[in-house]
Amino acid sequence: MSSSDPNDLASPAGSPVRLAEIRAELDGLDRQLLETASRRARLVAEVAAFKRAEGRPIYDRERERRIVHRAEEVAAEVGLDRATARALMNVLVDASHRLQEAALREPTAATEPRHVAIVGGRGQMGLVLGRWLSERGHQVTLIDQGDSDDAVSEADIVMVAVPMAQVRAVVTGLAGRLRPGALLCDVNSLKRDVCEAMADAHGGEVLGLHPMFGPSVSSIRRQKVVVCPVRPGPVGAALQAELGRMGAELIEATPDAHDRMMAVIQVLVHFSTIARGDALRRVGIPIEDSLRFTSPIYRLELSFIGRLFTQNPDLYAEITMQNPHSEPVRAAFVEAVNTLDRTVTSGDRGAFRDAFRGAGAFFAGFGPDAMRLSDLLIETLVKEP
Repeated sequence: MSSSDPNDLASPAGSPVRLAEIRAELDGLDRQLLETASRRARLVAEVAAFKRAEGRPIYDRERERRIVHRAEEVAAEVGLDRATARALMNVLVDASHRLQEAALREPTAATEPRHVAIVGGRGQMGLVLGRWLSERGHQVTLIDQGDSDDAVSEADIVMVAVPMAQVRAVVTGLAGRLRPGALLCDVNSLKRDVCEAMADAHGGEVLGLHPMFGPSVSSIRRQKVVVCPVRPGPVGAALQAELGRMGAELIEATPDAHDRMMAVIQVLVHFSTIARGDALRRVGIPIEDSLRFTSPIYRLELSFIGRLFTQNPDLYAEITMQNPHSEPVRAAFVEAVNTLDRTVTSGDRGAFRDAFRGAGAFFAGFGPDAMRLSDLLIETLVKEP
């Protein structure tokens, strides 16, 4: 028997007819999935309408964690692997954000238009914040060196978005110029000194803000903004509510608590990254040569190092040198490196294991999340050419 179609030689269970039946069933299930996703989107639109009317924020991290965790539990019950369930829910949650963001973009009764003057507004962060606030219906005036700054005395909100080296002088220059009911705020990476300067310069509302992202992000959705209330009031509360409606996750802290946390999140991370980059330079092997041998995790680490060195060195100098809590954090890093170096040099495997296990115990609670997040990044990275 001969045939031009190899499927003709298959057993009945694997015949072309059965294959067509399976594919038809898959097509039907795919349609059901999409119809279910569509029904879910309609419910999300109702949620967005409720949030819009109530002036509630888009983003609820705890709610999303519960959604994903419940999906993993259901997956285990129905015989689906957890990774697939998690990926599906993450796609649906992201779609939910986009739907809610679109619904909340238009100003509502909860969004009272404000006049916002951004000092340093033609810098990268000033431009992106100004654009987002303008899209929400607010009147935004960008003020930079050489521009008329008459808007400072007329604005409801005066936002300072200049480099940290200039911020105290700029804030001091605003003294007595804001109207009494106005809000004075900033967007710098350190808070204690600038918040003190703003409180001295203005007797009205004062609020420290630290957007935990750079100007290259496409949206404020799911981005963290640290809020340091210094002299709270209705305008500051309205600005925070507006940031929440735009999709930001707000974290409240005192200025000193913020700076202590930034000593770990920024100083330690940037200090060690700069040191690793300089160590690679000292070793002298070209990046291109090492990439030929790289594992995905090395390429990922190298990407974070390389990313930092594409940016302004003065910004990182200010972050690492001006934070009042920088020295003990840097000292801890140097001590850890020196201790590890002595252990490796001596060949003391017992000490090495003890140090490794000690750090492992410290990270134990974060370990599962660390594996999951890094696996996601690696899976994405290996698809790159």
